[in-house]
Amino acid sequence: MLKTILWTLAVGAVGGVVASMIGLPSPWLLGAMLSVLATHGLRLPVHMPGKTTSLIALFMGISIASSIEPDFFDHLVEWRPAVLLLCVMLALLLGLLYLFYHRRCGWSRSDALLCSVPGNLAVVLIFATEAGLDPKRIALVHSVRLFFLVSALPLLFPIVDRPETDMTADVAYLDLLIVFLLAAMAGWGASRLKVPAGMLVGGMLAALVMKLGFGFKISIPPDWFRVVLVVLGTAIAVRMTKLDLALLKKTLKGATGGLALSLLICGAFSALLHFGFDVPLLQAVLAYMPGGLEVMIAIAFSTDVDPLFVATHQLLRVLIMCFALPVLFGLLQRKNVYE
Repeated sequence: MLKTILWTLAVGAVGGVVASMIGLPSPWLLGAMLSVLATHGLRLPVHMPGKTTSLIALFMGISIASSIEPDFFDHLVEWRPAVLLLCVMLALLLGLLYLFYHRRCGWSRSDALLCSVPGNLAVVLIFATEAGLDPKRIALVHSVRLFFLVSALPLLFPIVDRPETDMTADVAYLDLLIVFLLAAMAGWGASRLKVPAGMLVGGMLAALVMKLGFGFKISIPPDWFRVVLVVLGTAIAVRMTKLDLALLKKTLKGATGGLALSLLICGAFSALLHFGFDVPLLQAVLAYMPGGLEVMIAIAFSTDVDPLFVATHQLLRVLIMCFALPVLFGLLQRKNVYE
């Protein structure tokens, strides 16, 4: 198994190098994805552990902490209109998608609700399993949306290497090592406590305490960021190879319809945030996209937008849905009992 994992990572790395050489947009992410998918198409073995995404989330959490300064809470006050707009968007998105899946596609109420949740796939699958539902359709609908977001957006808004002077000046490797170790422990603890996006949130909070409370320097070299993008692209591709193609044919119409509706609503609210509150359009789009948290943050870090704004709103989306889903699912179960 270890040999297969190393082989898969090597394939992804070669794909990233080749994509970078030929000038493919977001080469380290998309190059790794395409090369691993091509390898699978040749019937060669590919595999990545399920915990890979947890390591990526940890890295992203530390990256977010590196960009947070003491005036962060002042920014939160400034972002109140964007946060309120996010809440309205999530409510509208969830409601319209539920009606589409239930009435238009004829799916059960439970399937329709769980397919409508913007992101939060791990939490959604837990609910589906505990309720005795078949999670295949739910996972497929979420996967179609996720794979579109992580493939199309990096093409439209390429992830590029950050300038060396931005990230390599005075890198304190000992500080970084200590921060990563403590952040990993905090992330593991948060995950064990069932905190939503536990590795990211726990790692981010631990790194933030080390930075602001103890003066640790967190400056991540660009080479590390490239490696994470390769691993992320490789993990996404391996997950894509596990799609149930037979079920995909039956579910594709509903999945693509829901994807189109999601993009329409999120695009409209992103435009409203841009024109109504003078937020850069790309920043608004990345903040409001319904999924692909790690990729949205990666794009933000490599473009001329505020990555902290994007990360904050993406995390709020995850947290809001984690608190709302148990309530909504409970109400739906009661409705099913009385019908």
